[in-house]
Amino acid sequence: MWLTGNKVRALVFLFCYWLVVNYLVFLSPITFFHGPDAGLVQDVELIVSEAASPAGLPQTYWQPLSLPDDWYKNQRQVGQVWYRANVSLGEPGDNIWAVYLPLVAHNAAVFINGVWVGQGGPFGKPTSRHQNNPLLFSFSPLLLQPGENRIDIRVQASFHEQGYLDGFYLAPESRLKDVHAWKHFVRVDLIRWMTMAMYLMSAIVFAFWLARPQDSIYGLFSLELFLWATHNLNLFVSEIPVSARLWEAMIMSTLGWTVIVMIFFNHRYVGERNAGIEKFILVFAVLGIGIFFLPDIGSILHIGYGVWDSFLMVFGCYAIFYLLRAYVRRQDPDIFLMLLVGVPILVFGFHDILIVNHFLDRRDGLIMHYSAIPAALLFSWFLIRRFVQSINRAEHLADTLDRRVRMKQRELQSQYEKFQSVQEEGLLLKERERIMRDMHDGIGGQLVSVISLLQEQSGDVHKKVREKIQHSLTDLRLVIDSLDPLLNDLPTLLGMMRMRLVDQLEAANITLEWAVTELPEMKNMSPRRSLHIMRIVQESIANSIKHAQSEKMMLATGVIGAENRQVYVDVIDYGIGIAGGLDAVNRQGRGIKNMQYRAQQLGAILNIDSAAGGTRVRLLMDVE
Repeated sequence: MWLTGNKVRALVFLFCYWLVVNYLVFLSPITFFHGPDAGLVQDVELIVSEAASPAGLPQTYWQPLSLPDDWYKNQRQVGQVWYRANVSLGEPGDNIWAVYLPLVAHNAAVFINGVWVGQGGPFGKPTSRHQNNPLLFSFSPLLLQPGENRIDIRVQASFHEQGYLDGFYLAPESRLKDVHAWKHFVRVDLIRWMTMAMYLMSAIVFAFWLARPQDSIYGLFSLELFLWATHNLNLFVSEIPVSARLWEAMIMSTLGWTVIVMIFFNHRYVGERNAGIEKFILVFAVLGIGIFFLPDIGSILHIGYGVWDSFLMVFGCYAIFYLLRAYVRRQDPDIFLMLLVGVPILVFGFHDILIVNHFLDRRDGLIMHYSAIPAALLFSWFLIRRFVQSINRAEHLADTLDRRVRMKQRELQSQYEKFQSVQEEGLLLKERERIMRDMHDGIGGQLVSVISLLQEQSGDVHKKVREKIQHSLTDLRLVIDSLDPLLNDLPTLLGMMRMRLVDQLEAANITLEWAVTELPEMKNMSPRRSLHIMRIVQESIANSIKHAQSEKMMLATGVIGAENRQVYVDVIDYGIGIAGGLDAVNRQGRGIKNMQYRAQQLGAILNIDSAAGGTRVRLLMDVE
């Protein structure tokens, strides 16, 4: 596997970053917490007693001691210890005084000159827990006196190896409260708010998983946040709702399950699963449930810290190695960012394991929970970005699918319309044929017979009747022609009209000039539209025969407009024009009004231009 220059630089940076984090955690003299600059008490006396107040303490057998006192290192096999210090003071003044305990495990009560001034919580089982919570007890200066004052501190632990008391401070409250407030904020308030945020974030990510159950990383990350937040409860919950044994088992197991779920999350996010490793750690996680069945706190702490935490360190190292290998293969910036937040988790976790196993001073405090802040923010950003990208992809696919569906719908609609049109045309064709046959054989045949009979008669009346019947027969033939599906082409339709009207024109001694040209196909032609066009042309020719006094007439067609979008049909005569103009003709009959009505039905424009040299009737229609 070849390493490019960028990969080498990235790996060197990660190694230096790891060294810096280790130095800051284990070797740096920098500390976030500084004690007050007065009132430190370290020289005390100690006695083991189950007494609840100084009045029940013996006056002898007190052992001198210098704080801090770690019960595990000093092999104190007890659950409660009393500490006493004698402090010489000057005039206490009128200001409120306080006792500040930076670190105590688990609970403490403070007495000044035999008077109780405060305690962390109830004693007994389960014991109130303040191993991460600095305590400040304020009291009236009237309890103090110039000269020597006695301070008694009762300390109780859930398990004897966890007991601890650091050096404490006696001073006016104004000199202690800022130091206490800062440490309380960092050790308690910040962790409390961070834990609540993790629970909230877990619920939000869980909702994402419900929206996309096929994407398991949302469910895993939600579970990881929930487990880590539950593990953090030990840092600020003082009044635990269950026994100390169950509480310690829960805190121990949730830490391990957090690391295990994190490995499952990494496998799925990176996309390179290791089934063998997952099976092994899953079996280990199931075995971890056995912690809850251990008989006492001592067994839980010894097995948990000695065995369980050792495996967790191995799993943590595997997680970092897995990400390193994946980054070397792919050089994915997301994996690099995961390494940046993973290194502090590993180093901080190793620091805490050393503390709980008594290899480091407990005054350093647990710090692994702080590494959850950048990790939770980074992974939340990853998943929200992933969710948004999934939504965008889904919307894009939905848009594409919608476009395809609409296109298919249009195609189906078009095919359906064509099918309907074919069906209608088939039915219409049969109906046309029936009507044409009935009209030709019935009315048409009768009219022809009548004309034949009238031709044998003489006289003006018989002649006029014969002409009227001849016109009716021509009209009938035009109607029949309009029903013919083969005549939906305009030039062909006009050609049939020419054949039908030739006898009428010859009888009027009028020569017809034919200027009909090829025209674009008019897609909206129908029998109804064909009949309207034929009637307009017929009426125009009839008006010219009656009124124009012309010996010549022209029927012309053509196209105009951009891209030949309009077709015109002209009927032109070379007669005397319309006397009195168009208004005069309108007053005399309904012919032009009917032509205009038919043009409106066609969606066409009818123009009539008349002058002394003749009249032009133009019908202007759109191609589509």
